[in-house]
Amino acid sequence: MPKTQIFKLDYEKIDADKIKRASEILISGGLLALPTDTVYGLAVSSRNKEAVKRLYDIKRRPLTKPFVIQISSIDKLDEFNVEINEDARVLMNKFWPGPLTIILKSKNKDKLAFRIPRDEIALEVLRECGLPLYVPSANFSGEPAPRGVQDVIVSFEGIIEGIIEVESGANEVESAIVDLTQEPYLVLREGVIDSRQLNKEFSAEGKFLKVKNVLVICTGNSCRSVMAKGFLKKVLEHRKEVIVDSAGTAAINGFAPTKETIEVMQREQIDVSGERSKHITLGMIKRADVILVMQTRHKNYILDVLPEISDKVFLLRKYKDSSGGTNFEIADPIGQSLEVYERVVEEIKKEILRIKDFI
Repeated sequence: MPKTQIFKLDYEKIDADKIKRASEILISGGLLALPTDTVYGLAVSSRNKEAVKRLYDIKRRPLTKPFVIQISSIDKLDEFNVEINEDARVLMNKFWPGPLTIILKSKNKDKLAFRIPRDEIALEVLRECGLPLYVPSANFSGEPAPRGVQDVIVSFEGIIEGIIEVESGANEVESAIVDLTQEPYLVLREGVIDSRQLNKEFSAEGKFLKVKNVLVICTGNSCRSVMAKGFLKKVLEHRKEVIVDSAGTAAINGFAPTKETIEVMQREQIDVSGERSKHITLGMIKRADVILVMQTRHKNYILDVLPEISDKVFLLRKYKDSSGGTNFEIADPIGQSLEVYERVVEEIKKEILRIKDFI
């Protein structure tokens, strides 16, 4: 287990020697926690494959979910061979450095996400190490973002090589994410910058389309919500502006769906074997435009956390006023026979087909 170095820094007078020593951690393939424009981040060299693999392991993050690349200046994009149109240049010149992530397409058609932070310490580290960095939030996947450096120290001391400690002036509002690889451009996440502001910047309403986030909730996020997410993604695959996710009110992060769930969904030609359970977070609730739940207790759980969003939380069977029956709950099949799973998957499929046009 590595000994974690703590570098105490002050924005009023940034210590160049400490920046140099912290940057050497990244150059040598280590992990460094540092402040960003929003929450604390966990930085690693994007060029070091072993270090990147370690970051995925520490974050408990699926390898299929890429990280944002932080760079120190726009000219650093040249080494990534990405397509940059005039709209992209306008955005970069207007909002960089700052809390805006821009997704671009490389010449080999990969999607890469970039950001230049405004935070002076983060920028100094990028300049000193001379590397493009992956800098996801300094938390374990599915858990709340760190509120400050003490959260980071509690979670990562003894696990990573370095932590820059500052009295963070981070903004609690998330950074915005814009996908420029298709038109209309998609605002995957609104934050400090929103779609209205972006459309105003270009004097073109509809140029930037806000993504609609649909969140499906059950208890353990291993059966019903996985099924519903799978069906929704299938029937809405032509709707690039709709993003579907799932979580559970009592889920433990990182578990695969039950074998019965995988089997009954395979019969529908939907592969959910790569899904992993997530405990619902406040961030998920706030980002969602529509939340579909399986039982009343799931709705009550969410509204206990954030009662002001009652207008966007629905029982799946009641969304858009289903006309059939009086029992609007879908029971949990966990621990029961394959026949029960088959019945539940048919119930969920029926409801998803009913509501797909409304979504």
